Amino acid sequence: MNKLIRKTVNKILDENEQAREDDNYLILKVVQELEPELAGTTFFNVMLNLGYKKISLESITRARRKWAEEHRDLLNANVEDARRKEEENYFAEYAKKY
Repeated sequence: MNKLIRKTVNKILDENEQAREDDNYLILKVVQELEPELAGTTFFNVMLNLGYKKISLESITRARRKWAEEHRDLLNANVEDARRKEEENYFAEYAKKY
């Protein structure tokens, strides 16, 4: 399923600028494409069934990061800066705890 997820993520990111800027939107589009019957159900049902369908949210975001490394020219600089700052804040908060 990982190759299918990667291929689907790449297709969506190539075609949809909003998916490049919003991970939640990207996840929604991937679920709609791979498991359309889940897309119209409750959030609880989607999250419960993703594991059974072998779809990992981490796989989707990992595929997005890999795509972003290869397509820097298509990314919005402001979005990447915000994402990088958010990640730095996360690691700083994590380091404070331990």
